[in-house]
Amino acid sequence: MDLAPNPDSPKNHSRYLQIESFGSLDGLRAIAILAVLWHHFATPISGWEITARGFLGVDLFFIISGFLIVTLLLREHSRNGSLSMRGFYIRRFLRIFPPYYLMLLIVGITAFLKPGNTSAAIKHDLPYALFYVSNLVPMSSMLAITWSLSVEEQFYLIVPALEKYARRVLPLLLPTAYFLVILPPFGVFPDLELPQFFRETTFGPILLGVMLAHILNHRRSFEWVFRALSWRLAPVLTLIMVVISASYPAGDISGWQRLTIHWMMLIFVASCVIREKNILQPFLSLWLIRRIGIVSYGMYLYQHLVGHFIRKSLEAVVIPGNLIYFACMVFATWVVAECSFRYFEMPFLAAKARLAP
Repeated sequence: MDLAPNPDSPKNHSRYLQIESFGSLDGLRAIAILAVLWHHFATPISGWEITARGFLGVDLFFIISGFLIVTLLLREHSRNGSLSMRGFYIRRFLRIFPPYYLMLLIVGITAFLKPGNTSAAIKHDLPYALFYVSNLVPMSSMLAITWSLSVEEQFYLIVPALEKYARRVLPLLLPTAYFLVILPPFGVFPDLELPQFFRETTFGPILLGVMLAHILNHRRSFEWVFRALSWRLAPVLTLIMVVISASYPAGDISGWQRLTIHWMMLIFVASCVIREKNILQPFLSLWLIRRIGIVSYGMYLYQHLVGHFIRKSLEAVVIPGNLIYFACMVFATWVVAECSFRYFEMPFLAAKARLAP
């Protein structure tokens, strides 16, 4: 068994820069969305603190997103000598907007056709979701999940421009920005009426992913990480570190506990992408795991719509929150997301390939 890192790291860096698709990332997305679905539709297991923290799947999504988007931008700049903002936004628009606004359309029509307290909450939240600012205001309906999509969209508005126009100051700007966004959970800025999500290090995981992309893009810093994490067993060991840190026995893990989890997740992601052939690669590349990862965006969007119908269909025979109910939720949400991807999103993705390859 190959346990030792390959000492020929300059060649490995060149090989890393030539990777067109990180095979492990779809598998990691699958882990993230399953954690989120567990958080929303399963009952935590008594004595297992980690089972009450499926919301950390969103943090893992953020790290992956920050890393992947900026890695693609850095490689585009390396190939072309510049970044095409038009191409970037065409690709993001065609990937993100169609299923997002389809979901909002379905939820909005349902709310206006069926009056009630739930519909009133949706009508209140809908304008904020429409304009990607739902992370800035209190949200009380099923559209509350759009807070994370608002964070992503705000990230897309700012970071690509910085990568294009402020490259020289990024080595200073990124750590400074990260330091500032992790302060609110520690009680800094107490007099500011910051939204709740800002007090939970919302932008911290994304910035960690961005910094990882820069670290691995440069040969010297890549070599440091390669020496530390290119062991074939590294993903298993770092995953254990994530599990241990996420199992911290406390009701509130904001502050140092959550930051520790973010850093363990960052190291875990780094260990999975720095060397494609690692011990978790066979699992992360399983067809079902990869498909769940590929359609994880749709699963996140449609989860509460599907959950509404599953509850109505199974409430007489299945107890909400138990494992059978959770398995039904995962399967139904995956099927809906898969259908959306194949029959609704694919034409937009084909247009993306034509308009902004």
